[in-house]
Amino acid sequence: MSYNRLQDEELIITERLQAEDMRMRQTKGYLATILSAVAYGSAPLMITLIYRNGFGVNSVAFYRVLFSAPVLALIVWFRRWESFRIRGKQILKIIALGVTGTVLTSMLLFQSYNHIDTGTATTIHFSYPVVVILLDMLICRRKPGKKIWIALGLCFARILMFIDPGGSFTCKGFLLALGSSFSFATYVLYLERSRIMEEMPFCSFTFWFFLISSVLMFPIALGSGELHGAIQPAGWAFMIGFALFDGLLATVLQEYGVNIVGSRAASIISAMEPVTSAALGVLFLNETMGIRNVIGIVLIIAATVYLVLRGQERPTGEGG
Repeated sequence: MSYNRLQDEELIITERLQAEDMRMRQTKGYLATILSAVAYGSAPLMITLIYRNGFGVNSVAFYRVLFSAPVLALIVWFRRWESFRIRGKQILKIIALGVTGTVLTSMLLFQSYNHIDTGTATTIHFSYPVVVILLDMLICRRKPGKKIWIALGLCFARILMFIDPGGSFTCKGFLLALGSSFSFATYVLYLERSRIMEEMPFCSFTFWFFLISSVLMFPIALGSGELHGAIQPAGWAFMIGFALFDGLLATVLQEYGVNIVGSRAASIISAMEPVTSAALGVLFLNETMGIRNVIGIVLIIAATVYLVLRGQERPTGEGG
């Protein structure tokens, strides 16, 4: 009896340690996703400054991934337990991720900034959590749980609060931003479903993602003629900062978060981005924040806190 009791106690302790480890891992995943949203939220401000110094839409998208690749290469080089080895099927998966997450998303979103207010464009783009869940239901046959629907409802309400009816608005700008939302949703969902980060070391995968994305963007940027334009020194400084902060740091944190908490929870938490964009716009671009924006920010924070505290509810259905 004493031996069986000892075994039971050891089993209970093991299960508690595993549960605690899982909670810590999820906490890190949620935190990484929130920090990623904050980093992404700096994009409208930095892109505005970059455009003023001679860069174009395609050159920004190209340099954003190009400048990040050497940094990842150094990290993989110094992390002796990782390698640059990659298989053919993995290359195809990364090409798909690069096309949706970098080429299409960047070009569509950055171009939309030329047609509608950056805040409105960012808000439309960040309707992608809705698209992620819809695609998940249609393609993967996975039904979101009650917690996801509540958080999603709060995020949808904040979208309505952030759209500025009095701002500049064109159908072309709206469609471009909406297109970036669909493209990014496809990237986030495929990033989880492809399980590529289970097949490759994290930094090695991220290096190949940036390298392949830069190869995909190069002919587009070259064909646009934007790589031959006159760029001011300040423009290069802003571009490098944008690539390392909004490109490298934000992408690494997001990939880490999606891998741990899943695509749907990560996409909802990423709605924190407009909060950062709105705050930076007030501080540096002399933009104003009305009561609708304040309500929208409260809704975003409420959705994020609710999801993090309650945890992601496991989906039910055929694909779960």
